[in-house]
Amino acid sequence: MFFVFEKDQLNIDKNKIMEKLRISEDDLDEFNEIYDECLNVARPKFLFEKKEITCMGDDYVLVEDIPIKSKIAVKNMQNTGYAYPYVVTCGKEIYDYSKSIDDFFINYWIDAIMEELLYMAMKKMNEAFKEEFSFKKTASVNPGSTADWNISGQRELFSMLKDKIEDTGITLTDSFLMLPNKSGSGVVYETKEDYMNCQDCKREKCPNRKKEFSGK
Repeated sequence: MFFVFEKDQLNIDKNKIMEKLRISEDDLDEFNEIYDECLNVARPKFLFEKKEITCMGDDYVLVEDIPIKSKIAVKNMQNTGYAYPYVVTCGKEIYDYSKSIDDFFINYWIDAIMEELLYMAMKKMNEAFKEEFSFKKTASVNPGSTADWNISGQRELFSMLKDKIEDTGITLTDSFLMLPNKSGSGVVYETKEDYMNCQDCKREKCPNRKKEFSGK
């Protein structure tokens, strides 16, 4: 499924963003102008596809013959025959708009708006996953976030979505980072047991930690 959000579907909390940015009365008019322009140009997107798992080794999973080189992925996908690679983004349109602005503080505002648009798109994508495939519970592995799946795995993940990836506007840098930077990627799978990348990550002071390190 490939989905593009239209302007009337951009449901984000403006007050939450203003509180996060500590917008003052002096800045309010300018912020409102920037916010409105962001929502005029922004077109967040997500893409996911159903792919067959064609083989499993000790330390890799083949998704239609494209490898995920991760023992964690092998362990987590043992009981499912399909994987669902995805990408999601705030959209190239608002990213390009941000690059046209030279003011550091305004760019900081736009960055916060892009982040909220990404979270909104991720939430809608997860709802679409469950609706289309009748999932009760899902988890994911993500290149660069899953402990033993290097960020270079972005190359293979993008290959899984090669027929539509250009439509998302997302590109990879030479170091496999995504542009727009407010984008996400991974491979979802159906699960009966809860799993989060955090439980295999030793980074103690991560601000985004959602689950304690398992110690394994």
